[in-house]
Amino acid sequence: MQQNIEGGELRAFVLVRHNDQSWIVDLLLDYELTLGSGKEANIVIDDTSIGDQHAAFLWTGREITLRVLNNNDSIFINGEPVTESVIVRPGDEIRVGPATLIVSITVAPIAQGRRSLTHPEFCERLAEELARAKLRGQPTCLVMIKARSGDGSNVASVALNSFRGGDVVGTYAHDEIEFLLPDTPLSIAKAVVKRLLSTSGSSGTAAGLAIAPDDGDSAQRLLRAARDALAVSIREGDVVGRPVQAAPEPSEPSIHSPSTKLVVEDITEAAKQNQPVLLVGEPNSGKRFYARLLHDRSSRSKGPFVMVSCAALVDQAAVIASFGDENGDIAGCSAIKAAGGSLLLDEIGDLPVVGQRRLLALLNRGDIGPIGLISTTHRDLMALSSVGAFIPDLYAKIAVVRIGIPALRMRAESIVPLARNFAAQFTRDSQVKLSIGAVEKMRNYTWPGNVLELRNAIERAVRLADGGEILAEHLPGGATDDGAGRGQLRRHVGSVERDAIIKTLADNNYNQTHTAKQLGISRRALIYKMEKYGLKPPPSSSRKE
Repeated sequence: MQQNIEGGELRAFVLVRHNDQSWIVDLLLDYELTLGSGKEANIVIDDTSIGDQHAAFLWTGREITLRVLNNNDSIFINGEPVTESVIVRPGDEIRVGPATLIVSITVAPIAQGRRSLTHPEFCERLAEELARAKLRGQPTCLVMIKARSGDGSNVASVALNSFRGGDVVGTYAHDEIEFLLPDTPLSIAKAVVKRLLSTSGSSGTAAGLAIAPDDGDSAQRLLRAARDALAVSIREGDVVGRPVQAAPEPSEPSIHSPSTKLVVEDITEAAKQNQPVLLVGEPNSGKRFYARLLHDRSSRSKGPFVMVSCAALVDQAAVIASFGDENGDIAGCSAIKAAGGSLLLDEIGDLPVVGQRRLLALLNRGDIGPIGLISTTHRDLMALSSVGAFIPDLYAKIAVVRIGIPALRMRAESIVPLARNFAAQFTRDSQVKLSIGAVEKMRNYTWPGNVLELRNAIERAVRLADGGEILAEHLPGGATDDGAGRGQLRRHVGSVERDAIIKTLADNNYNQTHTAKQLGISRRALIYKMEKYGLKPPPSSSRKE
């Protein structure tokens, strides 16, 4: 939120340059942003010559004040040393140790036709922004807000009029708003949300914040983390909630399809062995769940189950924090070794090479000890190894047993039962009604985000239904054709054909020749229909390598 000047909007920011990196930090109205080398600083300069909290900027809407917090003659403005608080002007060059900062104040253009996005539009922008942020190594904040009844549109309106041009506002459900704040660390995001709620005058409002990549490396995972954070805010009465970081809870799988049964059998067999296991499957296909199931069915079930998210280890500092330095150990590994538990390296294909080297060294030296090592990945690690992006020796050590996890669309029989289970989690009524159209839409949709997308979609559908029957329009997957009976018949026939192919593939262990013969069609026709319905054989099942 900035001060309006003759229809425009005054904004203040600093351009930060350190080593070969440059980035822009927006100054928030009446909020002091600190600069330092510590993790709690809003502007972090990774250099030992700078104190944890070295200086601070305060933007009043008219002027910017620089306050010196660590007076060691290391702050200069336009070449002159500064030892106390001073007002800085646009264009001033500030030197803090090895970093250079340029102060600017500008008038933002008046927004024309800015609007809240629909939830599907918002999800597309979220996925695009996460891809961009990953390349830049910058944090991205997702905010979920539950406003008091009737206040949702007011909160969204205030956000549209006060947020930066790159910030995104979306409508999740009635009186539930979602915000996307690119290039925004947690501390600043909290300040933005608190000021937004104060400005909108919406009392009794709850907010949940999730930061990528720490809380989630994909759109579906970040959405899940933000919704969990909102639940924490509502439950504990905090203005701003954060997701509780926890490993997947143990649970017995509901087996509704042949492919799920095969995976459970592979997991059960692998649990009897004392060998490292690699779970391979698309993002959000349930690899974490099956990793926990593997732990629960092993001899180590009474020990701790510790998860390390490799996708969140974006630089060397993060790797050291989780994997230790030359003399360190993996975070939580001591407790696992002491009690005989399991370590899950989630999405190990995203682990930077520096982390791969450190992990391989620990494995070669036997420093990890007698623990259950489970890894997951949605990437082809052998292909990455062939181009030097993944260490072949490390792959050989973590993939002694390899188990493929099929995508949700390959186990269509599981979709509706899973949806009913998820719906019961998000409502007090355990008998949630699904309309015929909703069931048909769920079965026809390909669920690219897999099980987690289904869970997120069902939670939103429950909110939209507001205690009533869940309809097709409450679910993702495009508009439903409610017109001519011919269109309905075509969808019905397609659904039946797709399900028949999935079942016959599973019955024949995904052998296409046998499947085509049993269906009474040519193998070429089978391949065409598999491509038509987005069906692919699951990764290879459990085997020793």
